[in-house]
Amino acid sequence: MPVTGQWEYRNARWGFACHAVALAGLIFVAGCASKDKPKPAAPSQPASRPVPPAGAASNLTLPDGDGQGGFRTINDGLGRDEAVWHLRSALNVAALSCVGTGSAALVANYNALLGQKKAVFAAGYAAENARHRAGGNAALDGHMTKLYNYFAQPPAQAAFCAVARDVANEARSVAAAAFPTFAVEALARLDRPFDDFYRAYAAYQRDLAAWQTGARTAKAVAAPVALAASAAPLQPVAGVQGDWRIQLGAFSGEAAAEAAWGKIRSRMAGVASFKPRFDAVPGKPLVRVQVGPVTDRADAIRLCAAAASAGFDCFPVVPPARSS
Repeated sequence: MPVTGQWEYRNARWGFACHAVALAGLIFVAGCASKDKPKPAAPSQPASRPVPPAGAASNLTLPDGDGQGGFRTINDGLGRDEAVWHLRSALNVAALSCVGTGSAALVANYNALLGQKKAVFAAGYAAENARHRAGGNAALDGHMTKLYNYFAQPPAQAAFCAVARDVANEARSVAAAAFPTFAVEALARLDRPFDDFYRAYAAYQRDLAAWQTGARTAKAVAAPVALAASAAPLQPVAGVQGDWRIQLGAFSGEAAAEAAWGKIRSRMAGVASFKPRFDAVPGKPLVRVQVGPVTDRADAIRLCAAAASAGFDCFPVVPPARSS
């Protein structure tokens, strides 16, 4: 903001009043005064070393700026159908990662969406697949891993989960024809917690650079933004050992279920260590494919990214201890 006033520096002149009085041939000089030199200001106490917001690592590399004060993300430049697939991925990560109040409703809403919007999601997958077709399976697999990892960033999880709960609830009432438009708007909302974190981290980097170069002041280091206050590190999922699994879909017979698992495993070597379980759906000619138990959310997210890149669903199978 431009400064409209100006500082005027005035030179104070200190005169020397010297009066000569001749008394009996003697000259007395009096009244000579001089300006005292100002005392140097006491050095200010250096501020504390700035700390990263939201418990983040101190060596993160931020994405490029978008030229509008924000940051470029993996969700930039998408068509509407691709936005649908990215929204599905965001809600999948939320269903896997978000805990606490509302987590059970989030999982239920996400699982219901997979059935309600199956055709819409299929179109989204086709658009995403077409975009990466030139690079083959490896390109799509790499993209999906980056996408899932983006939404799983711990420093932004608390704010992301709060938005995801609302979006998943709203999405169930959106008509299929209107869903692509909804996806674009919802994806922008889901992006915001990460953009807020990036801005906070950029401010930390500036403060740290100033601190390291000696441009320190006595003021306290600014408190972390609201994102940091609400963010919480991811914790191991309660009840994960033995009963927390990932369901990759229900298929028409055991042969189809085994073929589906083989396709997923071939797309990502890292999931080969998981053991599939094939369960018949009571009263229906379908076989569920479930995988687990997973040891932590990173494994669950990695597995779901592999399933997504192969075009399969990924339902979190919630153990009783995790319900809320």
